[in-house]
Amino acid sequence: MRDDAFGRRPRPPIHFNVDNLNVLCEKQRMPGLESFVKYAKWNTSCESLQTWSGSPNLHVSIGSGSGQKSTPFSITSERFCSVCADLGFSQSFLRKVVAKVPMFEYRFDFPASASTSTPPSLEIAMSTFENDSFFCLLRYDLKERTSKVLIFLKAMDHLRKKPLLANDLVAWLKSNQALLQRHPLMVLNVILQFIQHEAYQYVRWLRELNNLESRLGVTRDGDSLKLGGYAKVDHDFTLLNADLAGLAKKLADTELSASTILEHAKAVQRLVKICEEYEEINTPGQSQSAGRLVSEQNEEIQSTIIRAELYLRNMKMAQDVLQSLSAVLYNRINKQDTDSMKTIAVVTLVFLPATFVSAIFSTGIFNFHVSEPSDQPRVISKYGWVYLLACLLSTTLTLVSWVCWYRWGRVWLEKLKFSRINSDDWKISSKSTEARQDLCTARVHSEKQAMMD
Repeated sequence: MRDDAFGRRPRPPIHFNVDNLNVLCEKQRMPGLESFVKYAKWNTSCESLQTWSGSPNLHVSIGSGSGQKSTPFSITSERFCSVCADLGFSQSFLRKVVAKVPMFEYRFDFPASASTSTPPSLEIAMSTFENDSFFCLLRYDLKERTSKVLIFLKAMDHLRKKPLLANDLVAWLKSNQALLQRHPLMVLNVILQFIQHEAYQYVRWLRELNNLESRLGVTRDGDSLKLGGYAKVDHDFTLLNADLAGLAKKLADTELSASTILEHAKAVQRLVKICEEYEEINTPGQSQSAGRLVSEQNEEIQSTIIRAELYLRNMKMAQDVLQSLSAVLYNRINKQDTDSMKTIAVVTLVFLPATFVSAIFSTGIFNFHVSEPSDQPRVISKYGWVYLLACLLSTTLTLVSWVCWYRWGRVWLEKLKFSRINSDDWKISSKSTEARQDLCTARVHSEKQAMMD
């Protein structure tokens, strides 16, 4: 039998029975994982975990999957329980671990005796879900300063265009090997930096926003967008609305992932400070070195926090632009409806005078057949030109009146309203000025009268 990821002999394989999860965890001596094993999805075949060890104090095992039905964990549940047993996680900590949710859980393993207040180990569970998903378990020995990590990466999601592979994480860990050798607990921050490096796509969101702006067509930068190779103006409002809603969902998921990583980084920063304080207490002769490490680690984690905050601001800007584009789309839809109503109004305006003239001529006031013989009436009266002339004149007069009002009448009416408002304001201000003058005069007169008395 081959050694496992941590150089230990694996336990004999246990056949997993889905209907009896409690028996499984009891055989694996890992109580507390019943709920996690039940709700997470596992691979039916046991694949190997990729391992990396940058130093004797750091061992990392890497698998794939997120525990979802579409992307199960790359190992079986028996192997997972076995690895957790090898890591030495406590039962009270494993009860905090939840499947398919973003979380950050930790536990200091404080000793039962009161002779020492330094916990021998720190257990951490950290994960994000759906977008940029990963699941990480870590056990850090404060006395030996060793870290053992088990991490699963979700290769693809609905936003990712490049798969998140274990080889990429190994290459990233190697590039930060010097820092990890100085302090193995910083592997958590290195993992967060790796997720940020692979997930943060500033250019992608800018291109998608520019593409939507070009498709909407209501922009002064239309020529430059066309030269940049963006899409042409789209008149399918249903498709535009669906694309706007889809982009809004993507931005919301990305913001949630970035904010989760931000909270993870803040929690890691706090735990690193606590661990350094414990380590300084245990090794008082290395206080100066510990101070240097605290400063270095704090700056590394602070850079991760700043990077997440900047990306969140970029997401906020993108959401604001998306709201503006949504307003532009609704304006285009309203303009189309307004143009349709204008067309109906113009058609009505053309035919309404003729209808009005017909209604007048159909009354008994006019009789165009009085001069015709009663036994040989005409189908069309010889005075039909009178009707046509009346319709033409009334229609022309109506259209000319409408055009004049549309172009000049409204402007004149607005000017008249503003002039009235200004005149009313002037009257009010003049009246208030006169009232203030009268009040001052009355006060002066009263003061003079008081002095004379």
